[in-house]
Amino acid sequence: MGAAIIAHLANDGIPSLLLDIVPSGEQKDRDIIARSGLEKVLKAKPAAFYSKRGTQLVKIGNIEDNLEDLANVDWIIEAVVERLDIKQSLYSKIEKVLTASTIITSNTSGLPTHMLTEGRSAVFRRNFLITHFFNPVRYMKLLELVPDVDTDPALMQFMQEFGTEVLGKGVVICKDTPNFIANRIGVHGIMSIMQRAIADGYTVSEVDTILGPNMGRPKSAVFRTADLSGLDTLTHVSNNLYQNAPNDEQRDTFLIPELLSTLVSRGMLGEKSGQGFYKRVKSGGESSILELDLKTLEYVPQQKVHYPSLAAARNQRTPAQRMLSILDSDDRASQLARETTASSLIYAATLAQEIAYSIVDVDNAMRWGFNFELGSFEIWDLLLQNPTILQKVLQDRPLPELVQRVQSKGQGTFYISSVGQRQYFDFATDTYKPVPRPQGGISLGALKAENKVVRDNGSAALIDLGDGVGCLEFHTKVNAVDEGVIEMLRYAAEEGSKQFRALVVGNEAADFSAGANLAMVVTTIKQGEWTKLEGIVNSWQQAHQLLKYSPIPIVAALAGRALGGGCEVVMHCHHTRALGESYIGLVEVGVGIIPAAGGCKELLLRQGADLETQSKMKTGGPFAPVRRAFETIAFATVSASAAEGQELRFLRKTDKVTVNRDVLLRDAKRDAIQLAEAQAAGQWQPPQAQQLLLPGVGIRLVLEQQIDNLVLTGKASQHDAVVSRHLARVLTGGDCSPITPLTEQQVLDLEREAFMSLSGMEKTQARMQSILTTGKHLRN
Repeated sequence: MGAAIIAHLANDGIPSLLLDIVPSGEQKDRDIIARSGLEKVLKAKPAAFYSKRGTQLVKIGNIEDNLEDLANVDWIIEAVVERLDIKQSLYSKIEKVLTASTIITSNTSGLPTHMLTEGRSAVFRRNFLITHFFNPVRYMKLLELVPDVDTDPALMQFMQEFGTEVLGKGVVICKDTPNFIANRIGVHGIMSIMQRAIADGYTVSEVDTILGPNMGRPKSAVFRTADLSGLDTLTHVSNNLYQNAPNDEQRDTFLIPELLSTLVSRGMLGEKSGQGFYKRVKSGGESSILELDLKTLEYVPQQKVHYPSLAAARNQRTPAQRMLSILDSDDRASQLARETTASSLIYAATLAQEIAYSIVDVDNAMRWGFNFELGSFEIWDLLLQNPTILQKVLQDRPLPELVQRVQSKGQGTFYISSVGQRQYFDFATDTYKPVPRPQGGISLGALKAENKVVRDNGSAALIDLGDGVGCLEFHTKVNAVDEGVIEMLRYAAEEGSKQFRALVVGNEAADFSAGANLAMVVTTIKQGEWTKLEGIVNSWQQAHQLLKYSPIPIVAALAGRALGGGCEVVMHCHHTRALGESYIGLVEVGVGIIPAAGGCKELLLRQGADLETQSKMKTGGPFAPVRRAFETIAFATVSASAAEGQELRFLRKTDKVTVNRDVLLRDAKRDAIQLAEAQAAGQWQPPQAQQLLLPGVGIRLVLEQQIDNLVLTGKASQHDAVVSRHLARVLTGGDCSPITPLTEQQVLDLEREAFMSLSGMEKTQARMQSILTTGKHLRN
């Protein structure tokens, strides 16, 4: 865990020192444990580092030889084994080299602060708190902070801001109770469900199918989540809760079932050991996943799970609607959902005031720590607004005192909306207070409620962010680009400059844009409206050119996926403010086409194919930019982070990175204002039209030879080769002379020509249809 935390610090540009113990008798490589930990996390999947270059910020050592080095650091994070004696022994060593300003924290998942700081000095206690990261550190948003009674309040405020702004975490301050908030409620839920499954004869697949996305949980649901966390870890946390929460009315829920104890004793610990409740096996060159039979403890093939309630839920659009649909049904799946939901909600409502400072903290902990779509009290509200279903869920169980109080002293729900602002029921005062937001955070939903929409055509909207900045928001499914989005891109570029001094292109969804609306393309093809299709592509190209040469600065606020056409939108903005977790790529070859909205052109320019760069001979000739662009596009390379996006040239080196999704629009707006002010001061101006110097037919033949070799070695199909040859023709400039520059429009014409040619092919159309009907790529 320590190495994973170090990796995340490196992602945020923070240099660090990773220390571990020296193996008994080891003299040759006394840093071997720390070195091995770093090597292991470097190979982790999913990747722990944004980029392998992040390791340059990490130094390794050992606690014996490098202890005094800790006197020169700002923050010490202890992440040793969950044993109080070992932690206290380490603290006694560390305390000898601490300065008065050194922050020291523990990554313990459950030991209380007052036990950790027992016997320590006043300075140590003042600078100490728990920083509980969730694993995998890079991807899990939750960071629980737990102060000791003597912790400096100013330090707590600093760590909350640092965790939010620098580390990009969702910070929750917890009371000093066993296992804090997320694990207290989450592990109770897992253990309760496990016991219910064993008692009522549900299978592993049944539980994870019923209680997965249909009930607002991630696909890993319950048993897969346990495997990912580690069954030994789950056992340890549950045991800790049983021992240290003697007054918990649900204490017996944390007793370890014999089945779980048996798995741990056999070394079947889940993902880390290769087998737990699930096991991946290989046979005949193919892999499959088996599930554990909870009765025999033997692995069996996974069975498809079919229940009417699940089928009905899939037709609902939102997590809340799907959840209500299942809870209101009357089959075996809905029975499990009702029983487990009632148990979890009652536990959260009963315990909230003991473990948390607000219901918001409870809900954030569950959403950020377990990737739930809705927090406990958001689900309570859902049921309170549907009393018939609430009664069906609770049956004859009494309402917890806190729920009764929100009905008698509140407005009947834990959350209310007031003039675009969300408020929560504060159990300390029995009044409603605004839900906290990061400083300067922007809510497009709130701005819409305040009538700040300038124009909305159903696919996208132009919203006034204030301070002379507008925001173009896509709101199609997965923010796919359709004709309405294209029309709004043009409107924002042409009319936006008359109303604003700068624009942001962004949204509050999980993904910036998954690319073109493929259904629109397929429908147009099936109708034989080729002229219309070419017109759409041309219109999109010109909209992007308007963005690129807009008289005012345009900033992309990039988060999540920006694939295909979404990537092309980003590449035509003047500047990008990207979330660290951004996945960017020109992936069109997967559906049998090539980037045709300026993506080929822009990647060539970013690789150095422009006339100015070529005339200075900075790239080693015109082939190098073409080769790099070809390899990136032909293999549908997608960056695994914003940092990797910069390495691949989808992002510029000057583009900025934000690590917290909640403040991305705020930061993008600030960038836009900064550019606008620079423009007013004569320090920034829109780009000038560029020319490209491309190598022509000779180099295209070289690329085609490489394509043929890929086919011969089985690394590319025949249609892959057809698509790649069209791509090679575009990137090398068609039939151009290698000494005659091309305009951007000439390259756009080549893109559009290739797109239209490929779209007319049956195999390309089959690839498009496969994505639409199965969600999977067809290799034909």
